[in-house]
Amino acid sequence: MAPLTILVTPPSSQTVLIVGAGLAGLATAYQLHQQGYQVTLLEYADWLDGFRTDASDPTAITFGCHHESKRVLQELAQGTDSRSDQTIPLEFRLPTGQTVPYQSARLPGALQWMMSVFNFHGLSWQDRWRLFSHVEQIWEQAETLPADLENRTADEWLTAIGQSAEARERIWSPLAQWLTGNALPRLSAATFVHTLSTVFLRDASDSRLTYRSGTIDQRFLIPLKEILHRNHVRFIPLAQPPHIRFGQDGIQDIRLPNGTTLQAGWYISALSYRYLLRLLPERFLTRYAYFAHLTELQSLGEIVVQLTIHTTSQPPRLLLFNGKPFHHLTRSPVGAQELVVRLTGTEISLMGLDEEQVINAAQVKTATVLCDLSMSDVTSRQVFRDDHATLLLAPGAARLRPLQQSPVRNLLVAGAWTDTNWPPNVESALVSARRCSEIITGRPS
Repeated sequence: MAPLTILVTPPSSQTVLIVGAGLAGLATAYQLHQQGYQVTLLEYADWLDGFRTDASDPTAITFGCHHESKRVLQELAQGTDSRSDQTIPLEFRLPTGQTVPYQSARLPGALQWMMSVFNFHGLSWQDRWRLFSHVEQIWEQAETLPADLENRTADEWLTAIGQSAEARERIWSPLAQWLTGNALPRLSAATFVHTLSTVFLRDASDSRLTYRSGTIDQRFLIPLKEILHRNHVRFIPLAQPPHIRFGQDGIQDIRLPNGTTLQAGWYISALSYRYLLRLLPERFLTRYAYFAHLTELQSLGEIVVQLTIHTTSQPPRLLLFNGKPFHHLTRSPVGAQELVVRLTGTEISLMGLDEEQVINAAQVKTATVLCDLSMSDVTSRQVFRDDHATLLLAPGAARLRPLQQSPVRNLLVAGAWTDTNWPPNVESALVSARRCSEIITGRPS
């Protein structure tokens, strides 16, 4: 039998073909379908999202300023159990063994960050005063942020505003690693300052942390798929990647491995940059800086040790460390008699250790920090290596992250790694999906 060819001439502007059915692809499809668009999604098993948005990744611990994550979770909450979501403090474990929380003062306007800084005992009085003075001068417009922040590292900027080596090691380094996945000496100062400002220098509620139970699959992917399937949105599973054919005025069509040809008014790549590059013709890399920049993006890896422990129920917790060898720990209750402890480190911090040594290091750290837990009660030990946990956000890297509208008229790009003003994470993926929807519909979604 000859392969079926589906041709719509010309394709309706109300039709959208999304390549990739991960978090960004599903969220985009959901928003477009709500506004009456005919959506088709292409699925391929090897198209993992990465950047902490894969199905098995834990649902992110969100800040109050993660408005898109909160909105989507609320819309998907029907039929899911969100009762275990809890507000938790942001805690730092100092080398002395002391644990200090950062708590945002519930005061109006600038008073909230002023009091929050002064009450935070993770920094010395001198570091707190220098930070307060610097932020106050910018707030009162007596000073402006340096114009060359994108060309400097976060470590250089913190040194310039008087933050001590101790403060950078104990507080700023673990905070940068957790927020962005990047170490201070390599992280762009502009990226770090923007992230800090967004989270800590606006409303007090913006810095409020909420632990979200479950995985990305349980809280996002499964509910989104159920809604889309229930509304007869078309999913096409693929055994091999498709072939995108480009014409003079944009994408002409997509040819599937079985010979089927699909056309739409709009096409959205909801893939990681490394998969998108494989689908583009070579000439695009020389013709468009937009696509050439994708070849310069670099991913950073993480190593996560997950310990399942049989014990009495305990509340969720997040602890940030100075990165020796792990930079943060999360404790998550699973039922009444079990906890999951996840310790995250980098390839560099765990360099030279085999899997057993990594697990032993994680158990030693857990026993030291959570001293009420017994390692004899550990029932499962797992090591996960994520080669694409985040992007390298070094000075100059911001220009490499693409906007959602590509130079190809009918091609949009969604994903946590695109330019959203967020580090690559769940919030970034969802913001990119909303922006794609708004470009297509011409109105806020």
